[in-house]
Amino acid sequence: MCKKKSGLQGSITVFASLSLLLVASFLLVLLEAARVKGLDAYGRMQRTNAMEAVFSEYDRDLFEQYGIFLLDGSYGEQDLQFSQINGRLQSVSQKNLRPVIPAQTWRSVQNFYQMDVADASVTNYLLATDYDGDPFRRMAVESMKAQYPAELAQELYESLQSADQAMTKAQQSRSAMDQAQENIETAKEAQAAAAKAASDESADGQPDTPTETAGPPIENPMDVVKAVKDTDILTLVLPRGSSVSAKEIRGKETLEHRSLLQGNEPWQKGGGWYEAVLYHQFLQTCFGCYGNGGSGDDALDYELEYIQSGKQTDRENLKSVVGQLLLLREGANFMYLQTDVAKQEEAYGVATALAATVGIAPAAGLIAQGILAAWAYVESILDVRTLLAGGKIAWIKTAESWSSSLSGLGELLAGNSRAKEQAEGEDYQGYLQKLLWLKSERALNYRAMDLMELCAEVNGRESMRMDAMILALRADISYEAEPLFSKMVTIQKLKADRWEFSESVSYSYCSSQ
Repeated sequence: MCKKKSGLQGSITVFASLSLLLVASFLLVLLEAARVKGLDAYGRMQRTNAMEAVFSEYDRDLFEQYGIFLLDGSYGEQDLQFSQINGRLQSVSQKNLRPVIPAQTWRSVQNFYQMDVADASVTNYLLATDYDGDPFRRMAVESMKAQYPAELAQELYESLQSADQAMTKAQQSRSAMDQAQENIETAKEAQAAAAKAASDESADGQPDTPTETAGPPIENPMDVVKAVKDTDILTLVLPRGSSVSAKEIRGKETLEHRSLLQGNEPWQKGGGWYEAVLYHQFLQTCFGCYGNGGSGDDALDYELEYIQSGKQTDRENLKSVVGQLLLLREGANFMYLQTDVAKQEEAYGVATALAATVGIAPAAGLIAQGILAAWAYVESILDVRTLLAGGKIAWIKTAESWSSSLSGLGELLAGNSRAKEQAEGEDYQGYLQKLLWLKSERALNYRAMDLMELCAEVNGRESMRMDAMILALRADISYEAEPLFSKMVTIQKLKADRWEFSESVSYSYCSSQ
């Protein structure tokens, strides 16, 4: 028997092989395309991870003491160390892109997304001191949002707003007192000149002009205030036996007086009344003041006073704050006196007598305003004495809470008299917060950061500088990967030897940045 031979078997095998080769090549190209997309997505994720790893090295001291996140870009040196940041980005990325996997695990797990770092470099950075310290302020606000809801902030905001009106009234009070005193002095000079002329005429043989018998001298409250203003204000208001801190700092090294490092990241200032209130609460929470602060870890005992005044010594700062506090209370007291009819009538009575004595009766109304201003000033001294002794004073007084009388103002100031304390009033720190509300944001920001630097120096970190603290970074990070599936294509080789993925990535501690 003969076997039948088939001549078609070989040709069918060749055609099938060519077809399978084309299909395999097509599938491998599709797999490589999908892998490239995956590599791109994986690279973006790793860039974010690398930035987070860098920002996880935030300054622990600033966080523990003040609750804020900032990255020390100097790494303990005198200047920004971008080489260290770039190196950190590269090392973290490389570890994530090519993780070390044990040999036994590698047999069951294949990583098709392995890449290498081609480059990582910082291009933009934002420092805490940039834009007059607004980035630092934003970070401080972020730290307070969970602690101070908007409902509580609204009431505080309305209270702080009243400080502007009081300061305006205080200026009006001082102006009224100066103008009234000037009128009285001018009238006295005219009287003295007339008396001298009459004396000269009498010496020439002319008959003397009859004069009225002088009555008892009338106390001018404005003279009392004038005499007080020449004395040391701290001696006048501090409780007897109290001492003042003698701590001092080097003013030339503060942020307002030295050349600062500058960032190049764009920044948009913003924030409304709520953010402003939160920032002031941050200052009140993190820094001490007279009667509520001072320790061996602080460069200054009166920190809020330094933020308000910016002087080099605790004594100078306290003296400056007391002067501003007197002005604030004088304005509030002068506003009250404009509503108290009984006290206005009492002041007008004294003004009428004074005006008649110097011969300017028509100016009695103007002199009455000067007397009210002097009365408000004396009351403010009594108020500040109470505040510095730890008591509370209501913002707007009533007839019952008013402490001084128009007669005997000099005796009140010469002794140790204080204003009546009101349980519903505000304490010294509350009034100090009103003064801080009137300061510029730049002064508040820089001086608060001064205190952070000084505290770090006291605790052994002499090189710590707030103008080297980074809030946000932008970096260009490039990754490379070798083709994998496309290497198996035998019909047409791809021209690319390596895939490159480059992107700019940014990161910030502030959620609103």
